[in-house]
Amino acid sequence: MTNRRFAVILALALGALLARPGAAEAIKTITAPSEDLTLSFTRAGRLAKVLVRQGQKVRVGELLAQLDDCVEQKQLALLKAKADNNTAIRAAQLRSQRAKAVLAKVQSAYAGKAAPQRELEDAQLDAAMAEIDVAAAQLEHEQDVGKYEQARLDLDRMRLTSPADGEIERVIAKAGESVNALAPVLRLVNVDPLWIDTPVPLDIGRRISAGCKALIQLPGLAAPAEGKVIHVSRVADPASETLEVRVELPNPSTRLAGEHVTVTFPEPAEGKSEKPSSKSE
Repeated sequence: MTNRRFAVILALALGALLARPGAAEAIKTITAPSEDLTLSFTRAGRLAKVLVRQGQKVRVGELLAQLDDCVEQKQLALLKAKADNNTAIRAAQLRSQRAKAVLAKVQSAYAGKAAPQRELEDAQLDAAMAEIDVAAAQLEHEQDVGKYEQARLDLDRMRLTSPADGEIERVIAKAGESVNALAPVLRLVNVDPLWIDTPVPLDIGRRISAGCKALIQLPGLAAPAEGKVIHVSRVADPASETLEVRVELPNPSTRLAGEHVTVTFPEPAEGKSEKPSSKSE
């Protein structure tokens, strides 16, 4: 009887503990990188060089790999020479200036009845055609500049740069290999911070908003780490009656992603709310 009474008292105590204000349900989930990107080229080619190794930390914008671009570099140099050359425009402008000068003289002579109307009309036509030649030369030059810019952009697509800070998780393709467009070349991850996507029961999810505190129990640690809610889904899963909540956890010690953890969302103390105020002071 004594043992049974003790068991009943213990069960009641645990129930009261879980029911008290501030208690929260622990939810099992898994940590994930805040960045997990598979990088590839948008065109096919031979991989000339890979400038990073597995485990190397990289910064946004850093060059990671490059396709063989010898032919494209020569084509780009030729297009640049054409784009920089405005000789045709200058020649057309000189012809236009001469045609205008001739027209002015013929108009003066025609006004003094020293030139026939046919000569005036020919001079007017020559001046108009010279202006058209200037416009055509300018258009052709603009097209040459556009071709050069397009070739330069195409050349940039043969360079693979890091879209974010992180660490090279895997080098998939090696220098010398031919790669297809959009074929995986590198995998980039960032584990600081970690993201934890947590399916939260609706009764808990309704009181959570971005900025709320979350406690994460990590393997091997006695005390839980503190994270922050950065997103709460606006659509619930009707089958499981849960709402997905994303928690961000600082990870300066760069713990591995993919660990099983438990997450709790503490209820705010009585009279206080963790939700950010919508009123400005």
